[in-house]
Amino acid sequence: MEEQIAALVDPIYRDKVLRAREAPLSKKMGWGAEMFTEVRGRMKSGIRMQFPEVDEEDVNKILLERLDRLTRAEEMEIFKPVKSQ
Repeated sequence: MEEQIAALVDPIYRDKVLRAREAPLSKKMGWGAEMFTEVRGRMKSGIRMQFPEVDEEDVNKILLERLDRLTRAEEMEIFKPVKSQ
């Protein structure tokens, strides 16, 4: 079953990669902004689930604290993002 799924998924993934490589830089920059916005929304949703009693201002404070913690961890080389090839 996994082999059948891989046989379907691999060509789709390859096609997505090829299309992304051909996209102009301006479009790629837009995708980055869209991804950041989406991830930020997911993080805020997670914070709201974890702390249902907090208001939007506190959600934003917690989000900034978490992003700051990730930045510090990366700077201390505790966390290293995967570099694209």
